[in-house]
Amino acid sequence: MTQPFKDKRSGIYYIRRRVPKDVKPLFPDMGEFYKRSLQTSCPREAKTRFVAEWAKSEELFRLARLQSQSDYQPTALDAVQLAARWAQEELDTLELSGEYEQFLICFSDGSVETLASCFGSGKARDLLRRKDFGEIRRTALDGLISGQLAHHNLPPATPGSSFEAQLREAFVAKQLELSEVALRRYNDDHAATLSMPPAAPLSSEVARSPRVEDKLSQVFDAWARWTSDTDGDSRDVRKRIGEYRATINRFIELLGDLPVGRIKRKTIEEFQSLLRRLPSKGEGIRALSAPEQLAKADALDLPRLSTVTVKNRLMALSAVLSYAVRMEYLGENPVTASGITQQLAKASNKASRTAPRKSYTNNELVQIFSSPVFRGEWSPPRASFGKAWFWLPLLLCYSGARREEIAQMRAREVRQSEDGIWYLDLMSTPDEDGNDERTMKTIGSHRAVALHPDLIELGFLAYAAELPQDGQLFPSLTPNPDGWYGHNFGKRWGEYLKKVVDLQSPVRPAHGFRHAFKTMCREAGIPEEIHDAMTGHDNGSISRKYGERQLLHIQRDYLARLPSIARLASLLF
Repeated sequence: MTQPFKDKRSGIYYIRRRVPKDVKPLFPDMGEFYKRSLQTSCPREAKTRFVAEWAKSEELFRLARLQSQSDYQPTALDAVQLAARWAQEELDTLELSGEYEQFLICFSDGSVETLASCFGSGKARDLLRRKDFGEIRRTALDGLISGQLAHHNLPPATPGSSFEAQLREAFVAKQLELSEVALRRYNDDHAATLSMPPAAPLSSEVARSPRVEDKLSQVFDAWARWTSDTDGDSRDVRKRIGEYRATINRFIELLGDLPVGRIKRKTIEEFQSLLRRLPSKGEGIRALSAPEQLAKADALDLPRLSTVTVKNRLMALSAVLSYAVRMEYLGENPVTASGITQQLAKASNKASRTAPRKSYTNNELVQIFSSPVFRGEWSPPRASFGKAWFWLPLLLCYSGARREEIAQMRAREVRQSEDGIWYLDLMSTPDEDGNDERTMKTIGSHRAVALHPDLIELGFLAYAAELPQDGQLFPSLTPNPDGWYGHNFGKRWGEYLKKVVDLQSPVRPAHGFRHAFKTMCREAGIPEEIHDAMTGHDNGSISRKYGERQLLHIQRDYLARLPSIARLASLLF
């Protein structure tokens, strides 16, 4: 989570957050980051001020979004109030310093005149239209206005808008008036004062509703922006936001879009009770709303969500409410305060002692690879993923790789080492044009994995060689909206195992190959550091360098110890 950062030279703490993409065009002078001094070198004080400053930045970006969508537009009265507040602050400062010359025209003979003598008499609107007002004066005026908008935590005025013109007119008018007062004070006439409009709040201040009224959906949107800003706009972050959104939507469907201030410990108890009644599976349940799912589960006595799933849903809600506490929407996080997740964790730990296995057995692997798709006797009824149906499961089985690591590969990443060993270069370095947005789960995930001899004998090298080397290893796999190449294939693969292969197994359809590979390695006596290197598992107790993971001839020799699943399934003889 983002924290205040300390300037090494001054020792002062700052807030530094990336400007959200959707409002970045509205702040052309801000750059990539919103950065403000917290004006303290005390780390504890910095954390407190950081939360307040983050909330202030959220409000700034919220108003900018509203302004761009025409849901909130500042008025001429706002321009008058801003100019009046500025002029009064300037006059107060001048009276303390006595430097009235700042708003006067000073000549070499010691005489002084007001700004009106330079600009000319007349209304501010007329002066702004004069050609001799000049770009320098206009630029200085716009800089002053921009600073005052920032001072009041307001977004820049929309270029060319009526509000921009109103601001210029109001500030020029107050500059001229302030100059007249400054001349009188300069001449020891302290009776003169500014003509001030009746004090009134800005429309943005009226628009700010109390935080206790902010609804859960609004707080979630703020949390999602926070997460995207702090953790980066990667596929993993988008996936997490999507999963948490599903939980928030479930809450809203079941209990309503409550103001966060009304979410109490008893609300969490009610939510977890409803979650426990939701079905874990059942034909057509995904198309139903949460209340409809409850009714169907009760009527048909469908299997319900597991304790682990309920806990994970509550933890997702807890993450959003923890953000609400940091941003002072809430005084406490009712999820953690209720203690329900701790109770569920204990229950799930007890259940895990008899948890379903994660790895395919050898018999299940034989059943899979002797099934119709590997004998060329089956075609997909819907989406066709080309040769991925044949090669992707085999590669997963013989490499222990993650589904996405194989699905996103380029054809050129099937490579041969200098000593003639063929290998998979999993998650190779980005393209030179910098547009390769593929991601890794860990540092260890970027690795070279030797090809098992069975894959070569089955013709994998010939398949890869026929493809355009700059293209995908599986051209028919296209990324989903979140950028995952293997997502859609994974869903169809699960359906194939269930409906065509009739595989009765608790194992996750694609990830089961990864666990099976690890199991086969252990049974074959392959050292842990070797199969960890092949699967990309980082073990903190073992110091490994990247170069040490590239000992392909050792991998090849150890892979030969594994059972030949292809021969057991009669793919090879």
